Amino acid sequence: MITQRLKIYLPLIVLLSLAAVFMSGCSGAAIMNDSSWPGISLSDDTIYMAYANQVYAIDSQTGEAQWTFPEKPANDQLFFAPPAVTDDMVVVSDYRDSLFALNPTDGKQQWSFKSDRSRFIGSAAVGEDLVYAATVNGTVHALDRETGVEEWFYATDGSIWSTPLLADGMLYVTSLDRHLYVLDAKTGNLSWSFSDSEEIGDSPSIGAMVGTPTLYEDVLYFGSFNNRVYAVSIEKRDVLWTYDTTNWVWSSPVIDEQNDQLIGADLDGHIFALDLEDGSRTWAYDASGPVVGAPVLGNLEDDTSVAYITCGGEPNLLILNTSDGKEAISPVTVKAEFPTMFLIVNTGTSTRPIPLFAPPVGTDELLLVGAHQGDDLIYALELDDLQEAWRFNPKEHEQKQKEEQGEEEPASLFGSPMNLLLIFSLALLIFTLFGRGRRQK
Repeated sequence: MITQRLKIYLPLIVLLSLAAVFMSGCSGAAIMNDSSWPGISLSDDTIYMAYANQVYAIDSQTGEAQWTFPEKPANDQLFFAPPAVTDDMVVVSDYRDSLFALNPTDGKQQWSFKSDRSRFIGSAAVGEDLVYAATVNGTVHALDRETGVEEWFYATDGSIWSTPLLADGMLYVTSLDRHLYVLDAKTGNLSWSFSDSEEIGDSPSIGAMVGTPTLYEDVLYFGSFNNRVYAVSIEKRDVLWTYDTTNWVWSSPVIDEQNDQLIGADLDGHIFALDLEDGSRTWAYDASGPVVGAPVLGNLEDDTSVAYITCGGEPNLLILNTSDGKEAISPVTVKAEFPTMFLIVNTGTSTRPIPLFAPPVGTDELLLVGAHQGDDLIYALELDDLQEAWRFNPKEHEQKQKEEQGEEEPASLFGSPMNLLLIFSLALLIFTLFGRGRRQK
């Protein structure tokens, strides 16, 4: 008898279990948009953020959105790369095949460009006459700044995930094909390329590169997936020194001019400072999780030079003294609230730490941290004490817009359409199962 009932109600048990797992602990936004983290840029008092299917312009003082793009977002169009911002243009790339130039004041589209059905992952670089962007099929596109018409392209042998570096008339591009390419920014002609094919010590030859190189005093600094940081002379076109890490180097290193050192990190959370002259390590710090975003340098109120670094562990925001790598301020743990559900019943909220993979962005008064879990996408922290100033929640912005336009969603006893669909499905299943049970009697 028990076995017979188990056969009858097994589908219902399975469905209830799956529903409970699906609806507990995560918001719908987190489930649907957990493929990357927000791309954040800053210009004057405006924050530009790309995430999911929209791009936002946000007032840095109030945290209020000034405009969004596109006006009617499509579910299959995603934005993640930080927008490239100039005085008269915001260039954003989507995770599909398109690049858009927007008016920074109102977000209106100025032009668009479609690649040959290849995704954009990295941001664009904007020059005086051209806009440069690369796709995962390994093509660098140079577009007319005013019209978006392609002027030239250069094809590499592997995917490009990084943002091209434009400096002194040259374009520096890292690729997953284990090469760094140096192109003439005006013509697209290859000037030279670098690929370290020789093994150094126990480390293999150069690996794939996804970070944008850092250029300082005619030396390029960049990390590789062969667990190594390189310093390459532009003049000699050769390696000056290398530093071996314990895992892949994803983020771009930063130059600490005050202490004549480079600061970087790897995916083991190993943070390091290296002497610019010979690559020797001056200090190291082990974070609690992987470091993906580049460090950001700043100064405390007492003029102490610090590096702000996000990571994927707990705590997830570090403030290190650049002179010795020690904690200048106690680490901060940014947390998000998640609704806890049992089927359609909200049983409260759960607050827990979240991984931070987006690099922090600093203003004169705030430190901006992007999050890809929870409903809040930006946490704005006061620079002096790292207390929260505001958060940006796109759902609240959308609701406020609807209220301002006089649009009100009809009240629903069962909450969201997802809940209503689940209730209907459960009711239909229960009715079917009970009907089958009565017939079998």
